[in-house]
Amino acid sequence: MNESYQNVLERLREERIGKKWSQEQICRQLRMSQSHYSKVELGKRRFTYYEVQYLYGLQLDAHYIFTGQKSGTEQEGFFSNCDYRELHFYMHILAYVAEYLYTVRRMDNWEAVYKEMKYIGYITAPDRREDNPLYALRRAVGCSQQKMAEILGVDIKKIRSMENGESLPDSEILWNLYRFFHIPPAVFIKNERGMVHAIGCTLDLLKEENREHAMAVVESFRDVIS
Repeated sequence: MNESYQNVLERLREERIGKKWSQEQICRQLRMSQSHYSKVELGKRRFTYYEVQYLYGLQLDAHYIFTGQKSGTEQEGFFSNCDYRELHFYMHILAYVAEYLYTVRRMDNWEAVYKEMKYIGYITAPDRREDNPLYALRRAVGCSQQKMAEILGVDIKKIRSMENGESLPDSEILWNLYRFFHIPPAVFIKNERGMVHAIGCTLDLLKEENREHAMAVVESFRDVIS
């Protein structure tokens, strides 16, 4: 099936109904009116950046809503005790390991992880932590503001304002950032639980022995950043 923003809305309804929440109940938690929330589910309105932050704070799987991925890995337990700074660093380490093992060592079983984390590794690099993530991503991709605007379905003024920190991405832009570059919304909105789910889903792409290898590398850095 060709993934579209409509799939995001279908998963949003699925998660809400799974929690037995009415639209009135969820909109109160999202700090928005029911009429606005109803328009979101109908595709007539987008969540704002801050409403996405609230969504990630609810007891549902926001990572699944945006990506269609659910994590089943046991290794999430290690990451659930990490703060945002640590998770940011561990994402970079996993991306670096995947790039090395796939592109240098030619280990094909790391291909899926490499493709999933290709751009995450760039924007989570320690020396780019203070950079605007959209600007860092555009540099990694090597495209103009005009080209990035076309990819994300916005005008160039919107790209410039987001890169300058004058405006923030809405839910559809965040989804497009995942759709085209595999950057989970949790990275942009700085949500720890969402990043844990994103890491878990990435590790699920590996066979068990490779997953254990990846965790051994990650855990070897525990003392470095603690």
